[in-house]
Amino acid sequence: MQSDQPRDPVPDPRIRLAVAADAPVLAALRFEFRAGLAPDAVIEPGFHERCAVWMAARLPREELWSCWIAEAGSGGPSGTVWVQWLEKLPNPTDEPERHAYVTSLYVRPAARNHGVGSALLKAVLAECAARGCDSVFLWPTPRSRSLYLRHGFSAESGLLEHRLWQGSVRA
Repeated sequence: MQSDQPRDPVPDPRIRLAVAADAPVLAALRFEFRAGLAPDAVIEPGFHERCAVWMAARLPREELWSCWIAEAGSGGPSGTVWVQWLEKLPNPTDEPERHAYVTSLYVRPAARNHGVGSALLKAVLAECAARGCDSVFLWPTPRSRSLYLRHGFSAESGLLEHRLWQGSVRA
């Protein structure tokens, strides 16, 4: 049941590119995102450290990975999104030769429904346009699907998927 009480205003988020020094907080956000999708999963000991090392090694390599952080007020990061940049084979036409894979768009629960997800996605799509991407693709969660549809994504792209990993066993 929704309350008729107005919500506390949330300042517009400041969106910025992440740097290697952000890796520990980004690892914490990644953990919150994935643990929230599978609350009964067995948590890997040392995940935060392993993830932070992985992220810190990739953030300086903007030709391969980029990450944005949303910050609102003094409450620290309220969300994040990652993009992996993928080259395409050369084409004999004027078709762009780059794709973008959007992953791990996560907004902390207290910041949801305040435009943080949209602000993050707009930053990503602007960078995709600036880099001349042919297409942007992702696998949405059920909760995030409407966000992507509002920003022009379509389920009718012809993209096929063959899953090789089914939880803890290979297909």
